Amino acid sequence: MGAIDAAADLLAAANYAIALTGAGLSVESGIPSFRGPDGLWTKYGQPGNLSYREFARDPQAWWERRLRDEATPGNPTFDLKDAVDHAAPNPGHLALAELEAMGVIKAVITQNVDDLHRQAGSRALLEIHGNRSRLRCIACGRQQPRAGCAITDVPPICRQCGGVIKLDTVMFGEPIPKATLDACFAEVQRCDTMLLVGTSGTVNPAAQFPAIARARGASIIEVNPAPTPLTPLAHVAAKGPAGALLPQITAATQLRRNGTG
Repeated sequence: MGAIDAAADLLAAANYAIALTGAGLSVESGIPSFRGPDGLWTKYGQPGNLSYREFARDPQAWWERRLRDEATPGNPTFDLKDAVDHAAPNPGHLALAELEAMGVIKAVITQNVDDLHRQAGSRALLEIHGNRSRLRCIACGRQQPRAGCAITDVPPICRQCGGVIKLDTVMFGEPIPKATLDACFAEVQRCDTMLLVGTSGTVNPAAQFPAIARARGASIIEVNPAPTPLTPLAHVAAKGPAGALLPQITAATQLRRNGTG
């Protein structure tokens, strides 16, 4: 039996399947990765404005530098913003949204901050590293869309509590919001099947989720072009791009649920 059919068998039989996605899925939408030979940080070095310590020390200086970098070509902040602004969900994103609409996937935990899952139609979505299209108050946690929010005075201040506002994306050294992290662990504890898509398996705490799920008896399906540290945990490993394989897995899963596959 091929990997497509084996993955579809597990998903069709699942009572509570969830997905964990990483940067490899967004690369197929033209969004560059950070690490690796062609990564933004490999090319430019890691930008300083990713550090929560720097933000907390001087939010005004952080925002001034951030807004300047976003408007100035030739740095990783500009390149990433430009790529994400012009990106669209690929067939892999759309297939995951379809699996959710079918009732197969109950939740998607994503390490990506690009909002492409939501644009594709996913609704049961846990963005463990935040979302670049939103702003968040570090005092009360209130979120708001960045679009339409003119940032003229820096740092921006929360109208609700007077706290300092930052991007919703989780920086290095910044705790993941507790409610989000607790919800992710709850889904991992509940699932009987976990679909891994485009995740390198090297960034914690998300990298721990497959091992936790497998230890509880969950089936693990991996879709990735190359082996990862998570591959030994997988019951099924489909090697290839998610944009090509996930639509096939979704179609095969639908056939089985209809009793025709």
